[in-house]
Amino acid sequence: MDEKRGFKRQKNYDNKERSGPDYEASRSSKRTDNGDTHGGSSSKDQQNSKPPSLQQLQHAAHLAYQFPVPEKGRSWTVSIALPGSILDGSLTVELKTYLAGQIARACVLFNVDEIVIYNESAKGLSKENLGKDDYLPKSDPNLFLGRVLQYLETPLYLRKLLFPMHRDLKFAGLLNPLDPPHHVHLDDRSLYREGVVVRARDQNYSIVNCGMRKEVLIDRLVPTGSRVTVRIHGAERDKKKLDKNSKTQAAIAAMEASLSDDKAALQKYFMGTVVSPKTPREETGYYWGYQVRLADTISKVFTESPYPNGYDLTIGTSDKGTPLTPAVSSSIPHFSHALIVFGGATGIESAVEADEDLKCDADEAKDMFDFWLNTCPAQGSRVVRTEEALMITVAALQSTFLSQGI
Repeated sequence: MDEKRGFKRQKNYDNKERSGPDYEASRSSKRTDNGDTHGGSSSKDQQNSKPPSLQQLQHAAHLAYQFPVPEKGRSWTVSIALPGSILDGSLTVELKTYLAGQIARACVLFNVDEIVIYNESAKGLSKENLGKDDYLPKSDPNLFLGRVLQYLETPLYLRKLLFPMHRDLKFAGLLNPLDPPHHVHLDDRSLYREGVVVRARDQNYSIVNCGMRKEVLIDRLVPTGSRVTVRIHGAERDKKKLDKNSKTQAAIAAMEASLSDDKAALQKYFMGTVVSPKTPREETGYYWGYQVRLADTISKVFTESPYPNGYDLTIGTSDKGTPLTPAVSSSIPHFSHALIVFGGATGIESAVEADEDLKCDADEAKDMFDFWLNTCPAQGSRVVRTEEALMITVAALQSTFLSQGI
C-alpha cells in the first residue's frame, strides 16, 4: 500500500484527437528518435519533419485573412437609421457599448455605408461637442451611440491618434475589431489606406500616418488631426500597377520635383494623394466602412441626406408592415441610394408623432416610405429588438440590393 501511495502516474498531455502537418511531423520525429523507422527514413521525410519557417507562417496568415476580391466597383449605397434610445434599456456602460458593437458588426457584415442616429423625442440634440476630447456622452444616448460607432469603425492603428484614452470609451477597446479592408495591408488591387494628418511639411504638403513603415507625403495642405483616405504610390513593387490618372501623376511629379534637393526625404516618405472616402468603393468594390450622421428628428434623416438627390429607395420597418415575401422583394426597383429606417421600443410611429416638422400622426407614418415592411412576420417573441431587426432585415434584403443597385 505504501508503495502504491508513493507512486505517481505519469500524465500524458498528448491529445490524440489532433491532426495536421505539425502533429504528423512531431509524430514522425518521435518514431525516428525511437529507432522505429519501418523500412528506413529518407532525407525527404526529415525535411517534412522540420517546423514551418517564419515566411511560411506569414504567408499562411495572409491567406487566412485575405478579403475576397470584388468583381467590380460599387456606386450604390445602403444607409440605415435608428434611434439612440435603444441604449436606454441597457443598465451599464459596458452593456451599452456591447450593444453598439453588435450594431456596428452587423453593418460591416452587410456593407452598410451610412448609419444615421436620430432622436425620436421632441428634444433636440447637441452635436457641437461630438468628436472633442472633453466629450462626455453618457447624458445623451444618441451621442454615446454615435461616438462608439465612430470609434469602432476607426482602424486600430489610428485609434490612439483620433480618440485619446478617456473613461467613456475604455470598454469599446474590448470589442473585436470590425476589420473592413482599410484595416489591413495593401494588396495588388486596392492601393488605398486610411490615415491621420500628423503635421504639415511646408505650406503646400502635409504628412500622414497610415500605420505603415513609412509616413505618406500628400499633395495638399490638410489640417492636422484630420482623417483622410490616401491613394498610396510607390508602396507596391510592381510599377506597372501605378495609377494612370494624369492629374494624379502630375501631383506626384510636382511633389517629387519639390523634393529633388532633399534625397533623404524621397527615401523617407511614400508619395500619396488624398481621395474621397467613397473612391475605394466606387473603383474597386471593396467595402470601406460606414459614415456616422446625427439627426435631430426623424424627418431630418431624409432632408439632411449627404447625397445630392437624397434617397431614391426608402424602407420603413414595422410589425404592422407588409411581410417581406419573394414577391415583395421582386417589386423593389433599381436604386442608387437606399435607406432602411428602424424604430425604437415603441416603433417608428412614436418618432413621427414627436416630430414637429411632420404634419401627420402615427397611422400615417407608413406614407413616408416607399415600402413599409415586416421582415420578421413569424416572430416567436412579442418584441423584436432593434439590433435583432437590423440583422434580420439587412440579411433578407442583401440579395435584392445586390441585384437592384445601380
